[in-house]
Amino acid sequence: MSLESVLANLTAYGVGVPKGCHAAMDQHIQRSVAYAKANHRWQDQGISGVGQQKSGGATSNILGKTESEATEIESVIYGDIMTNLYLERAYFFNGEYAIIEQARNENLALLWAEIRSILSGTGFGLRVGK
Repeated sequence: MSLESVLANLTAYGVGVPKGCHAAMDQHIQRSVAYAKANHRWQDQGISGVGQQKSGGATSNILGKTESEATEIESVIYGDIMTNLYLERAYFFNGEYAIIEQARNENLALLWAEIRSILSGTGFGLRVGK
């Protein structure tokens, strides 16, 4: 059962998003931002050349946010300037400078453990398939 279907079931029973889920998601996304800023493969300053890519402020513009409503939580890590998109997606880099997806996925096991713990007190289980 996915997190979305668990939240939908909770909402159907009038429970809504369990307390703590927003905080767990936000903590995960902030860890992801810190990971991306610490582990990117571009240089923040320097001369563009072989093995180097001038970033134009890409590191300081890696951001994260979490928003929730009664039935939904959205947590996002993103680059806030065009340079981030360029480094993430330019075909000629072959993914060499991409970091956002890797950062988001880095601590997913920890996030799922936290969500399981929160949901265990609701009467709804959460199983994550492989």
